[in-house]
Formats: sequence, C-alpha cells, structure tokens
Amino acid sequence: MRPVSAGSRTEVVVVLKRPSLAAAMGLRARRSPGYLRELKTGQTRLEHLIVRKIPSAQIRWRYRYVLDGLAVVLPHGQVGRLETLPGVARVYRSVEYHSLLDESVPLINAPQLWGPTRATAGQGIKIGIIDDGVDQAHRFFSPAGFTMPSGFPKGNTSFTTAKVIVARAFPPPGATWKYASRPFDPVQSEHATHVAGIAAGDYGATQRGGRPVSGVAPAAYLGNYKVLTVPTPGVGLNGNSPEIVKGIDAAVADGMNVINLSLGEPEIDPDRDIVVKAINAAADAGVVPAIAAGNDFGEFGFGSISSPGDAAKAITAAAVTKGAVVADFSGGGPNGIDLGFKPDVSAPGVNIYSSVPNGWDTFSGTSMASPHVAGAAALLLQRHPGWTPAQVKSALALTGRPVWTDATQRREVLPTRQGGGLIDVAAANDPLVFAAPTAVSFRFLHRGESASVPVTLTDAGGGAGPWTVTIQAIAAAGGTTVSAPAAVSVPGSLQLHAAATAAARQGDTTGFVVLSRGVVTRRIPFWLRVTVPQLAKDRHQTLRRPGTYRGNTALGASRVGCYRYPTDPSPLGIAACLNGPEQVFRLVLARPVANFGVVVLSHARGTRVQPRVVRAGDENRLTGYAGLPLNLNPYLPTFDHLSPTAGAIRPDAAAYDIVFDTPSRRVAGKFTFRLWIGDAKPPRLQLLTRRVRVGGLVRVRVTDVGSGVDPTTIHATLDGRGVPVRYRRGRATISTRALGSRRGTHRLVLRASDYQETKNMENSGPILPNTRRLSARFALR
Repeated sequence: MRPVSAGSRTEVVVVLKRPSLAAAMGLRARRSPGYLRELKTGQTRLEHLIVRKIPSAQIRWRYRYVLDGLAVVLPHGQVGRLETLPGVARVYRSVEYHSLLDESVPLINAPQLWGPTRATAGQGIKIGIIDDGVDQAHRFFSPAGFTMPSGFPKGNTSFTTAKVIVARAFPPPGATWKYASRPFDPVQSEHATHVAGIAAGDYGATQRGGRPVSGVAPAAYLGNYKVLTVPTPGVGLNGNSPEIVKGIDAAVADGMNVINLSLGEPEIDPDRDIVVKAINAAADAGVVPAIAAGNDFGEFGFGSISSPGDAAKAITAAAVTKGAVVADFSGGGPNGIDLGFKPDVSAPGVNIYSSVPNGWDTFSGTSMASPHVAGAAALLLQRHPGWTPAQVKSALALTGRPVWTDATQRREVLPTRQGGGLIDVAAANDPLVFAAPTAVSFRFLHRGESASVPVTLTDAGGGAGPWTVTIQAIAAAGGTTVSAPAAVSVPGSLQLHAAATAAARQGDTTGFVVLSRGVVTRRIPFWLRVTVPQLAKDRHQTLRRPGTYRGNTALGASRVGCYRYPTDPSPLGIAACLNGPEQVFRLVLARPVANFGVVVLSHARGTRVQPRVVRAGDENRLTGYAGLPLNLNPYLPTFDHLSPTAGAIRPDAAAYDIVFDTPSRRVAGKFTFRLWIGDAKPPRLQLLTRRVRVGGLVRVRVTDVGSGVDPTTIHATLDGRGVPVRYRRGRATISTRALGSRRGTHRLVLRASDYQETKNMENSGPILPNTRRLSARFALR
C-alpha cells in the first residue's frame, strides 16, 4: 500500500457548466453531433486552462453523454485551485465501489416472451455489464448462432466475440496490477461473469436437475465494461467513481440498450453522488439502468438502500427466494438521505445458479436480482422498441406480483422491501397503463400536515378509459390517511393525498394504490412516515470551528429516543434508541465539504455517551451510516465495530446537529470531544530516534491536525515482525527487545490512521486515504 501524502496524486471529476448531452438532448443524445462538437470545444478550452494553471495535472477521461466533464489526475494540494478555475461548475472527488437460473428465469415468466422457437429472446438488444470483467470464453456466452452487429466489435477486440461485442477496461491512474487494463482478469474477475450469465446466458449451455439453464434474455448481446479493476485483499476487485462513470458513459456511446450495475456502497447525498448523476443521465439518453438495492437490511433495517441504487431513474431491485419471500439481507427503503421511494421491483436473488470463470456456481444477493431485471428489460425492448426507460420501469413495477414475509404466503411484505413486487415479464409485456412516477414517497409528515402528489397515467396500449381506484394499506400509523378519487380516466392525472391528524401516531403508512378494470389490476406503491421530532426542543450550542470541546449530558433533557435512517443497527451492537439525557451541538456548513465528524476523546468515570449526527432539529434525519458511532471502513480490522466517532461524508451546505446521547440518566455525565471539518490528510509520522542502544526505545512523532490520531490503529513491525506500540501525547514508542543484541541496521515500519479513517468507505476515495505508513531504518548499537 502506498501512503498518501500532501504531494500524492488523486483523481477527480470536473463538471462543466453546460448540461450533458443526455440532459440536453435526451433520447436524441446519440444523434446530436452539433451539440457534441460544442461540448468538445468547451472541454478543450478548459483542458488548456487546467494544463496552463496546473502544469502537473493530466486529463484522464473525457465524458460526453452522461456528463459534460473531465476526469483529472493532479496533486491533492491542487484540488482547491482547480475548483476556482473559470468554467468549472463542480469538482467531485473519487468514490470507490465494489461488488456487491435454472428456476429463477421461469419464476419471472421470461420464457413466455421467448416464443416456442425463442425468436423473441432479446435478439438485437445490447446489455452492458458494468462490473469486474466478463469471461467471454465461457460456454454460457458461446457466439454460435450470433452475428456481429454493424459497427462492432468495440474496445479490446481480443476479448470480444459475436456474443460479447464490447470489451473495455477502465483502470485508475497509476494502476500497477498486471491485469488492471484487461477486460477480463483471469485471477480476480468472477462477479461479472455470474451477473452476465443471469442477464443473457445462452439457452441450454448446461442443465441442472434435468432442466436447461438459461439467462433471462439468452439471445441478447453483451457489452463488457470492466470498471472494478484493482485487487483488494479480502474484498476483491474495486473501482473508483471516475472509472465507473466512464464505463457508464462508454456504454451509452457504444449503443447499449440496458446497463446493469450489481455494485454499491453506503448512500451519500444523491446531489453529491457523481455515479447517481451518471445513472440518471444514462436513462435520459434512452438506456435502461438496472441496479442492485444492496444487502444491508440484516445489519441496518429500513433505510439501507445502497448507492447508486438510490438513483431516481434507475430500476432498483430487491431480492427474493424462489417462493417469492423477501431475502432477509435485501436492502430496505426509503432512501436514507433524500427519503425517495426504493426499491422499485423485486427479482430472484437467493441461490442463483450461473456461470463463473471455469465453471458454474450458486450466489445470493441483490447483485443476482438486478441482472434478472436487466434481462427482463431487454425482452421488453425487443418487443417494444419505442418504450423509454421510464416506461420499461413502469411496466415492470406496476405489474409485479406480491412478495411475502415468509413461506406461508399469508402476509405481504411492506412495499419498502419489495417495491412494486416480483417482476412478471409476461404481464409487463402488456401493462395497459404507464405511471409517472411509478411509486410515491410523501416523505415525512408532521402532525396536522397533509401532502398531495400527482401521478400521470398514460395509455400503454389498450388501457384507455375508466379505471377504479382503491387504497390497499399494508401498514398504517393511527390518525393517518391516504386517499385518491374513486375512479380515474386514462390518459389523465391521479391526485394522491396524504394527511395526518393533530393526534396522529408516529409511524409508517405504506401500501398500494390499486387501479382495477374488471379482473385486471395495476399497483402503485406509496410510503410516508408521521414524525414527531423532539430534537428541536433541546437547547443547542453552536460550534464555529474545529477543535476540542467539553460537554455534560447530565445537564441535558431526555427528549430524543430513537434515530433513523437507518432504523436498526442493533445487530452491530449500536442501539437504535437511547433513553437517557442528550446534549446538542450545532454545526452550520456554509458550503459543501468532504467530511466532518466528532470523536469522544474522554469521559468521566461511569459516564457512557455516544454521538449521532443528524440534520438540524430532527433525529429522524441521520446523515446515513456515517451518522452512527460505527467504523465504516472495510479495510480496517475494526470494520462494523462500535466506534466513538460519528460524522457525515460529502455533506451539503446545511445545518447539522451533533447529538451526544446516553442510555439512561444514571450514566450521564461529563465528556470531551473533538470536531473536525474536511479532513482529507493522513497523520504525520517522523522518526525521532536514528540510533538506539540494545534494548532501548525507538520513538516516532505521530500527529494529526485534523480529526486526530486514533491510537487503536497504530501498528509497528521491526524487521517484519509485529511488536507492541505505546502511544502518548503525540509520540509512539517501540521497544527493541525483540531484536535481542543484534547490532546493526534494522527496519521499522509503522502505520497510523486518524479518526476520520473510521468513516471512510468506498464513497470516500482511495483506500485508506487517512492512513500514513512510515518505513525507516535505524541503528542498534
């Protein structure tokens, strides 16, 4: 691992002020050479300015379709200067992501669309797999019977066939792994091959239980976009946001009809998520995006949809068993940050048999559900080439079948777990009506409030005329109503209304708006929550600058009980509710920052205090997973462990409350904490002892001016052997006794992180950006 220093280089995405080609031209994006020339002219002008003002900068990628932007590699210390250049609208730092049939394909009724000779099994449709690299030589992707379409192959043609017609790789700058630039990594690639097989594996390439195994759209073409390229021990292949965005951009430019992203990371503000922006822009350009919902429900409960599954225009897929029971791991809505309705649909994702390099295997996850949706979209697009991505999404969501809480199939699961239900491709082929939006989130209602949301209904073929409207409540908070007119005429607008009485109970109200015509029904899911925030009643102290502060929860009131979203991190040892007194500090950000956070440094004897970070005045608006006292960094040994830190990743300009809460008044008391804002630098390490006597101590200065040094992360080796480290007041001491009396030169390797590192995840940029490694020699005499 290379240490990150002030002079080390980073990759960022620079967005220009002009709308992207997809945003400006929509479905005409691929046929707009004039606007493309204008984008190129503006980007070239900015490129010249960047190179002139920051000579060490290099242009890595140019985006045309889903962004008007450039990927730029430059020193960390020059990012601020880049942000000030004329023509720069915004700079996005790198975000790193990692990857999240035989019975499942009939379960969604895909064979009914193939026809008896499989003449409508996805012929001519192109599915882009944006993942860790597809093994084009696997027999599930045999090119027999396929003809290379006009204008193809594209990319690295050594890895293409008449079935896999595009092969591209997008390594990050400075990648040293020997297979990073290859579209298929023979050592590390696996996930994409499984995903691609689910979406479009050839019919009958193998059998299982006497039944032929097939992808959902076996006659479709595949595009291989390898954006996860960097091996990470214990994790697999990882990729950064500039490369993922470039993969999406290339898939749009190459003419893919559908893209699948079975990858994800904890959600950040969608407005500041560059991959979410690219997904939405791809949909605007006419490409259907299918995305995995994430696998965190078992650890976090509701509000566990991952990024980029929170993209509004994506079809986000939950996972179910072959018995149409929701998978216990499948991420639950709503979106934790913006409270949008997710997931959109459900699909098989438990024990899915598909291809892997050199054979076959069974995987589970929403990563397996998403390619079922991608294949279903391909089948629909072959039969309905004029449908837009929004119409494909509507057809699948409104015709879904119920998903159940257990195998008895007596109780339907909440819509925030299943979306519109288990996709039924045969029903989606004849949806009758399209709805926009396909699901409704009223978000939060306070007592005495009401809200209305219009749903536009259009004729999808044979659906014109009157429909009966009813409300099917799956769960309801007392004193809350959701209503709609008893009938609606298609085409037309359906006005949905939600209201909470002055005495309404806190809780979720969710269900379906059911459109009926005879025995035919179409369902539109909805969700809202009545909230009665207590945090705004607490007094707060405003924090105006980073530093160390004192607090005392014993002086506070006990008003706030539970926090969300997510709703239930208790499986990780973090209480969802704290019933003791709390103390509140407010932080107002005048502009977006990379991060901010707090760490509890000390507390009085018998005191127990935990931090939470929420939007100001509302305990229901956690800043996602980062707002919990949890180590989010998968590259630290304490990943998913309780931590004294809480914060926010890429928060927007707004007011935030930092709440220090306690389990009971008996354990309330005094504490100290540290606040940091925008900490993107690792600790500083300096060897203080160059010569040591036998049995003496080696001393290293370890300091950090941002979030502060986390003593639990300091590790040292002497000549490759791990040794204990003591840390106190900015100095680490290491005994040389392990070396015995072996005089001469020896090597010390010491690694240290700061507290912000516990909040860094793939959404924060490179691996361990707030960790420093010192390798130095000293003499034992």
